[in-house]
Amino acid sequence: MVSAKEFAIWLKDKFLHERQGITLTRRDINKLTGRQGFSLSFVNDTHYELMRYGIAFVTDTARENFYLIPIKDCKHWRAALDSQFEKELYCNIYPIERSSG
Repeated sequence: MVSAKEFAIWLKDKFLHERQGITLTRRDINKLTGRQGFSLSFVNDTHYELMRYGIAFVTDTARENFYLIPIKDCKHWRAALDSQFEKELYCNIYPIERSSG
């Protein structure tokens, strides 16, 4: 059985230079790691190890599909808006209101 750290190293070695995201299923991870099941802490630990290399390891809410996403070239949200619109168009953006609950 492979640890989260060993799995993260394998993922890094194979996919570090991918420009687009990579998807894996739960079944893929079970086969690659030799595990019959794994916990959310395994996912969190894998994510932690990969973030040092600019790769996010995330899952959907059902934990059936997993994604390796390169984050090295991410833009700040304001810079992304700058490239989409004229600066004056978003000068009226206000913080998102918290719901009372």
